[in-house]
Amino acid sequence: MSNKNVVKFKKRFHPNLALFLFLIIILYIIFLAWNILSKNHVSIYEVNTSDISDDAPLYGFIMRQEEVVQTEQAGYVNYYCSEGNRIGKGDVAYTIDADGEVSKMLEEIQKEKDNSESIVQMREVISSFQSSFTMSNYNDVTKLKYDAKNVVFDRNNGSLYSDLKKAMTSSGKDKNFTKVTAEKSGIVAYTMDGYEKTKKEEISTELFDEYGSITRKQLQSEGSIKAGAPVYKLITSNDWSIVVKLDDSYYQALKDLDSVRVTVLKDKTSFNANIDIYEREGERFAILTTSRFMEHYINDRFLQIEFQLKTASGLKIPNSSIMQKDFFTIPKSVVTRGTDGLGVVRQKMDASGKTAHEFTPLSNAMLIDDMYYVSSSVLQEGDILMDSSAGEDYIVSEKKKLSGVYYVNEGYCRFRPVEIQYKNKEYTIVKEQTPYGLAAYDHIVVDPSSLKDDDFIE
Repeated sequence: MSNKNVVKFKKRFHPNLALFLFLIIILYIIFLAWNILSKNHVSIYEVNTSDISDDAPLYGFIMRQEEVVQTEQAGYVNYYCSEGNRIGKGDVAYTIDADGEVSKMLEEIQKEKDNSESIVQMREVISSFQSSFTMSNYNDVTKLKYDAKNVVFDRNNGSLYSDLKKAMTSSGKDKNFTKVTAEKSGIVAYTMDGYEKTKKEEISTELFDEYGSITRKQLQSEGSIKAGAPVYKLITSNDWSIVVKLDDSYYQALKDLDSVRVTVLKDKTSFNANIDIYEREGERFAILTTSRFMEHYINDRFLQIEFQLKTASGLKIPNSSIMQKDFFTIPKSVVTRGTDGLGVVRQKMDASGKTAHEFTPLSNAMLIDDMYYVSSSVLQEGDILMDSSAGEDYIVSEKKKLSGVYYVNEGYCRFRPVEIQYKNKEYTIVKEQTPYGLAAYDHIVVDPSSLKDDDFIE
């Protein structure tokens, strides 16, 4: 058996071009990622016109001059004035009969009338009910029924009683009912809540805890009522008041005012109200009095309102974009026009130590109230400027701060001064159309803390 010698040879290394390219690509991606992550990213904000309102809503208790009218006899009541309308002294308020015959007669009269014009109003009532109804306010279903009746009343109340009188006379039943007229003029309402006689002296902090638990009693009834029962409510004055409890911030804002703008959140109605502040049991209250829109809220006892104190309209910008910058201020008289635009003639020493003058352009200088605001990159404290009108030199020394932002519409950081109107925790409202200021749709830097004038924004 012969021995065979096996000789092993080392394999030659053959470079893998694909692997080499793959590694280069990976390294390039890592380089790009590092380059991107290591850069300071500048966020840009587009300026827009907006409103800011930071007034916290308050619940207010309504006081009115209102009287609950009671019937002197028992029976079935029918009404002839729609809710929210004014009734005059001596006008028919309601009729009352012993057997309900009047109700049947009124139904027949109303069937014969053309109520087509009431359809639009009826649709509005139903639409309003659908948009605001919640199961937590199921009692509003009853209110819908009476609101629908009110529409019919509103169309027919001018002739309803006279038509009834004729019909009852022709049937020989005109002696079977009693007509009751209003003893005073006023606005008619058909609900009561038990707070009709509440006075200013009776209002306490505890009362405001009841804003969500007020129960209104509907006075319109389809059944027979007893003598002495309430039948309607009469509001005898257009003047009414909303009482609100004030915290310290509202007290400080309102204490020196004679009137204030009030917005009712229920329907966004706004009006001016006279204001009177008083204290009771260590708490501060404000009485807001007006003679407008009283009939809109005859069935409300509490209203959620808002003061228009902490509010402003203008250009809305982030608080973080605002910075303070120092500028040298120089009078208009030292500024002249040269071949390079506006500038100043500044004194300097030449190479031989002699006094000379040079023209220095005022790049990005701003003229505000007859003074030029110049960056410290252009002028320095102690610079001597020629003032030909005054006949003597002007020494640069005065500095003033301006609030402003970095405007970057052209890609470079340019300082733009702003006039602040109102500021909350996140945003500021600045005035529109100010000298060298901002306009809607301008682009500004959100955080300018790491930037300086003329920096380029990629």
